Amino acid sequence: MTTLWRGIARGLTEAERRIALVERCRPLGLRAEQARLAAAWQRGEARAPRWELAPAPNLSELRALLEAVADRVELLGGVGGLYADRARELALEAQLAERIGTPEFAKLADRRFAVDRGDDGAAAEAWAHEWVCAGGEPEATPLVETDDETRADSLLSLMQAMVGELRLPFRVTVSPDLMSAAATGDGVIVIRGGARLSTSEAERIVHHEVVGHALPRVRAGQESCGIFSVGTAQGSDDEEGRALLIERRLGYLGEQRRAELGQRHLAALSVRRGADFVETVRLLLEVGARTPAAVAVATRVHRGGGLAREIVYLTALSRVTRCLEADLGCERFLERGRVAVAALPCLRELEDAGAFAPVAAE
Repeated sequence: MTTLWRGIARGLTEAERRIALVERCRPLGLRAEQARLAAAWQRGEARAPRWELAPAPNLSELRALLEAVADRVELLGGVGGLYADRARELALEAQLAERIGTPEFAKLADRRFAVDRGDDGAAAEAWAHEWVCAGGEPEATPLVETDDETRADSLLSLMQAMVGELRLPFRVTVSPDLMSAAATGDGVIVIRGGARLSTSEAERIVHHEVVGHALPRVRAGQESCGIFSVGTAQGSDDEEGRALLIERRLGYLGEQRRAELGQRHLAALSVRRGADFVETVRLLLEVGARTPAAVAVATRVHRGGGLAREIVYLTALSRVTRCLEADLGCERFLERGRVAVAALPCLRELEDAGAFAPVAAE
């Protein structure tokens, strides 16, 4: 049985690499198009984007295989249910990757990154409205180029320093067209080149990516059970929630960061409620976003045709916070990989049954 689970874990990991949903949604020539849009909006011209997307892949065989795997392993019980849920989530992401840039994309995205109709979704929306109203002017602090190798306080240098200090098996690379300031993948942390950040903002991003994303991936690779590396369904969502909680614990969730998160959440909600790009930019301007930021946030939530993945961040922050307030011991699971709060009862049962050993204390 162990050989079977290892094979399934390898297969699902490879499927995720092939699907590469978020990467496929990134428009080609992103920086140039964003600059054109920002300049137009600053002139008072409400322009829509002219995005060019890479050709959509044909993943029909992979989708069918993922569904078949899900049906098979679900019958095995135990960890099989977690693998089945993750396989079906990946099948949905594969379907999304095939529909990028089409009218069907936003509806499918609403299934994968849905608006939470419960208490966590309500908390997230309340925070978003409160935070965008409270956000003040940016601090008057010196800004440093993110990829300036000559500065020890640049994002690139700070990221390399922490990765090296912790001896993590990650490369730190630069991409000019990255949608976010930084992103963590399989053995790599990518930062957006050409941006300018304060030292405190760069430090926040380093802790978000390294402590929130890279360290759990390293720990997952040390587990005997592959579900930590593969991730549970919604595990990547709740990992983002815990990364924000780490920011808050370290004192990085200040007014400007909260305003940014609030703007992203409201923008994502606008996509789910049918807004187009122009309507989203106007909404962001109304709640106080500066024009370049409004264009950048609208670009994020409308990428691919309405991915709006940003809808999960504050919702997951609420969900993870409530979970740990009720039982701080749950963090021993969340810090070990891309694990969703919803998967914790099953993981507890498996651990009690001796399915895997806890990670040794560092």
